[in-house]
Amino acid sequence: MIDDAWAFKPALEQARAIEERRIKPGDLVALYYERIARIDPELNAYVLLTRELAESQAAATEKRITRGEPLGLLDGVPISIKETASLAGYRNSLGSLHFEKSIAQVDGFAIGRLKDEGAAILGKTNAPEFGTRPVTEGPMFPPARNPIDKTRTAGGSSGGAAAAVAAGLCALSHGGDGGGSIRIPASCCGVVGLKPSRGRISSGPILGEDWAGLATSGVIARTVADAALGLDAMSGHLAGDPYWAEILEPFLPAARHDAPGLRIGWTIDAPAPVDAEVASAVESVAAELARHGHRVRRVKPDLGGFRPLIQILAVTSVGTLPITQPQRLDPLNQRMFEAAPMSTAVDYLRALNELHQQARKLIATWDQIDVLLTPTLTYPAPKIGEIGQDVNTASTEFLDWLSFTHPFNCTGQPAISLPLATSKSGLPIGIQLVGRPRDEYSILSLGLQLEESAQSSRSRSSPVPLM
Repeated sequence: MIDDAWAFKPALEQARAIEERRIKPGDLVALYYERIARIDPELNAYVLLTRELAESQAAATEKRITRGEPLGLLDGVPISIKETASLAGYRNSLGSLHFEKSIAQVDGFAIGRLKDEGAAILGKTNAPEFGTRPVTEGPMFPPARNPIDKTRTAGGSSGGAAAAVAAGLCALSHGGDGGGSIRIPASCCGVVGLKPSRGRISSGPILGEDWAGLATSGVIARTVADAALGLDAMSGHLAGDPYWAEILEPFLPAARHDAPGLRIGWTIDAPAPVDAEVASAVESVAAELARHGHRVRRVKPDLGGFRPLIQILAVTSVGTLPITQPQRLDPLNQRMFEAAPMSTAVDYLRALNELHQQARKLIATWDQIDVLLTPTLTYPAPKIGEIGQDVNTASTEFLDWLSFTHPFNCTGQPAISLPLATSKSGLPIGIQLVGRPRDEYSILSLGLQLEESAQSSRSRSSPVPLM
């Protein structure tokens, strides 16, 4: 067995070591499965393991290396994918008991791209039913626990994905984000979470527009460079997609460009109270950016206008599913499914038009700035079972917590959560950067600059491994 330290090395470093024959992908796969068997019973990060697939993919990488063939971006690198994603030949439950016997017939676009780039898929990670909760607590699987504090949520809906990365149970995770579902768990677990621009990664071939274009696949990683690498691996679109964002240049090289003097607006203003430690962390990062020569000022964009609109889109999305036994659903999803027929096509289109109007107003903020700096969440990870238990108040509780994430699903802008702060009790505090429409490049290069500054500060103290 190779050294356990390899489990925490960046995906980019693993890919290079594989290409240079310093490590075998089969050894990496074996290492991660050993760690999963030992560590994951306490975390519930994985809900399906695909060992035969991962081992065959690792073996295929080794053959390509032996033959001197070109390698993909992630050739031989062990990754995970979210339970709600479609992986051909494997369970396609959407996290729901209602669909637990469903088998995917085709790969989702992002999953197909990951396969094309040579990734070794270890398994599918825990998610709440239909991805509608921002905590990974649902009727089908035990809750995903936070590796930092197992009494607390890993976040959601890509909670298992973030827990797996944070605990060293994969090199990189695929996630999905419709209201913050990549950035939320990244913030909770102290890792990097990147929600790409609308249309950057196709939602095909199964879906046309996912949650009216609000939802997208994306990346959960240990470093900003790995997030850029994962985006390079998944990006693309299919003919006939309703949205697409052309790739001007690969994202990983762009992340390494020096961030020029940017106009950065920062805000801690939200429709809900913001934890004092969270607010202080944002102010500290704003000051750090000013020291780097960026032009930094406080702004007050209106982030509250989308709340009733995203609720309509979520409810009607659940209502489109072929559900014949609603009593088997999570109580929140059962309520949404039963409420969906009460919204007419006219109601839906009216909400969509208003959402687009609100989006134009919010995006106008970027006439004066290049990047917006915010908290990712209004407070750090709560204890498991602490929020969303009462279906009458769940939506309000969730949207309060997600005040800074869901607006940018509505606008379609790229956003990244960075693990740049920690509360006095030791919980991670995520810091969010939001870019102009279709401009992942600025937030990646700025994120890398902040990451390097944080690493420089941490190097003066001894790091403590999570597991």
